[in-house]
Amino acid sequence: MYLFWHIKGRWERAGRYDFRHISTFFLYFRGLSINKIFTITTLNDLKTVKFSIKYYYLVVNKEFRRRIGVFGGTFDPPHLGHTSAALFAMRELKLDFVLMVVANDPWQKTDPNRIAAESDSCLPSAVNHRYEMTKIAVDEYEALIADDMEIIRGGKTYTIDTLMELNNRFPASEFFLMIGSDVAKDFHLWRDPQSICNNANVVVLNRPGVNLSEIDENWKFTILEIPSIDVSSKEIRKQVSAAGTLEGMLSPEVKEYIFSTGLYQESN
Repeated sequence: MYLFWHIKGRWERAGRYDFRHISTFFLYFRGLSINKIFTITTLNDLKTVKFSIKYYYLVVNKEFRRRIGVFGGTFDPPHLGHTSAALFAMRELKLDFVLMVVANDPWQKTDPNRIAAESDSCLPSAVNHRYEMTKIAVDEYEALIADDMEIIRGGKTYTIDTLMELNNRFPASEFFLMIGSDVAKDFHLWRDPQSICNNANVVVLNRPGVNLSEIDENWKFTILEIPSIDVSSKEIRKQVSAAGTLEGMLSPEVKEYIFSTGLYQESN
């Protein structure tokens, strides 16, 4: 029942199509160790199933060749900079979808030898909050999909593990791993960086005016200049804690979630 709930949750936020009048259709989902096709024959018992045609082709026909963007992060919280960068990359790279992969336990932030900025000592919020906020943040965009594969996998989050899982799930597809220019300079510290490059096209999302001289040219990354949006998750957490303004930083729905759950407030 857990797996059915997991997939049903993805249907409900994936799109806008009402399938109440369809009695039988095929559902693909990833089991613990094998891929299976299941048939659901009692959809009329469900109140409403929202389903995206594009998402159907993503999860059902795994042999269909796609160009899939992989945008990982803690998304603590997900902000307008995240969604705008993902949408811009999708258009420029002609991607079919962008998976917004929510990190379970990001080694860059929780490892004693982490490479994240030391000025941001805050540990990530609980994964359930970060995943829910990411689903909310991308809800209006059919081609942006919140993915919890790293949460389900558990343990430390390493990009190479995620790419291997994606390649097994969609063997005919081409992947585009999107990373920020701030972390690209430390790419050599990532687990098995060469295998990452072998399994995906690494795309560095760079904002105008950022110096890329620290990035090792031998990695042969694709550099994509994205529009600059002056917002960061760290700044949002500070503004919430200090009861400051969040104008132009978050979608109204994510903002409502933050205040309804009490996230980032000093008492927490």
